[in-house]
Amino acid sequence: MMRGPLAERIAQMRSEWTGNPRLRLGASAILVILVVYVLMVLADWRISLHEQYQQRTLQLYKVQALAGRNDWLLRAENARALDKALQSEIPHAATIGLAQAEVQTWMRQIMQAFGPKMSSESHPPVPVAGEPGLWRIPITIRGLVSVQQLQEILRRIESADRLTVVDNMTVTMIRETPNVSLTAAAYYRVVKPGEGVDGKP
Repeated sequence: MMRGPLAERIAQMRSEWTGNPRLRLGASAILVILVVYVLMVLADWRISLHEQYQQRTLQLYKVQALAGRNDWLLRAENARALDKALQSEIPHAATIGLAQAEVQTWMRQIMQAFGPKMSSESHPPVPVAGEPGLWRIPITIRGLVSVQQLQEILRRIESADRLTVVDNMTVTMIRETPNVSLTAAAYYRVVKPGEGVDGKP
């Protein structure tokens, strides 16, 4: 019973389709728009997929590069060895006063040997931030010395058996003789009897 009306409806639609050019043109335009839209969506999806692939590939290359670099382990080992060597050059003292006295005596010995016309001036010790018990003990020497004497003083400071650095140095000339002002800082670890290097029992 439904085939009659359905067949008539289909026949009517065919007749309208064949007899109405505008309908065919509109349907074709809609179809073209749908096809273009689908192609654009597929293109965007392809670009996004390609970008994700590039990012993941780059991340993989980075991981592989880092995994293949054994020098990171070597650098860490060298850093530990350097820190151990520096720690071995830091002398211990029971009090900061004793440490300062040792620095003054050591510097006077250098001055007596290579700069008898020089004088010294001690400065207040400064604790090193983040290093319990570690102190910087600055001392300044100044006066007239020859070039050879100045070179020897610098060599003695730099080759000392204790960790010492030259903070600053100025040189002016007085009658063709160097007038030097040099501030060096020696590092000491103050460890009271019964305490470890970290300040704990």
